[in-house]
Amino acid sequence: MTVITSYLYEQRRTAVITDTGVNNTMTMFYTPNLKVYRGLSNRIRIEFKNRDQKRVNMSKKTANIVVIDKENSTSYIERSLEMVDPIRGIMLANITEGDLLNLDAKLYSYAIKVTDEEDNILPAYSDDNLNANGVLEIVEGVYPTFNESSEETFSGSDTGSRITIKPYINRNTANHTAQVFFSEAFTGNLKVQGSINPANSLEDSDFTDITTQTYTNQTDNAFFNFTGVYNVIRFVRTTTSGTLNKVLYRP
Repeated sequence: MTVITSYLYEQRRTAVITDTGVNNTMTMFYTPNLKVYRGLSNRIRIEFKNRDQKRVNMSKKTANIVVIDKENSTSYIERSLEMVDPIRGIMLANITEGDLLNLDAKLYSYAIKVTDEEDNILPAYSDDNLNANGVLEIVEGVYPTFNESSEETFSGSDTGSRITIKPYINRNTANHTAQVFFSEAFTGNLKVQGSINPANSLEDSDFTDITTQTYTNQTDNAFFNFTGVYNVIRFVRTTTSGTLNKVLYRP
């Protein structure tokens, strides 16, 4: 029998508040990166200390954590820190599933803003070398998330819209599933076309036929699968009689 150990703990980071009356007797050379995971609530314990590594009383102060993308000079998240033990300078940052929903998985910067009792806004440093930014890494969730199927309704045309997909998701299996719906007994066919070219530079001639499904007086929902690695998929409907009104597609 295989035995594994799982650790349940909060990430802890130290934020340094400058104090001119304290000698710098201890040195923090760097702060490890923060890792937060998409699809989960991420709780991060922040401990405020001075440059002598003594705890700072935060009873009369508030603090916010800000997540910044320096590539485009945009701040995406700003959340108030929750008090845990203000006398000992301990607060909690809670970055939720919703906060990370629309952010790419990559490296960001984070900063902590402290507001004192006189409403002065001060930086809290990630080390004692006056670096006000730390590194926060957003990681794709440890659990899979549900993605809705793409819906093709052939609005205004028998050639469906171009559905952009991410070929790396399916890796080597490259399985695709389609569910076809009929509102009247349908006779005709449904063709699947795909392209490996980038979605932003596609011409009609870039599409190749992948598979064709033929139906005769079909009324019940139909399913089919196909395989292959593509950047873009589209469905083409040819009707002899009846109505094929919708396709749900999942790569």
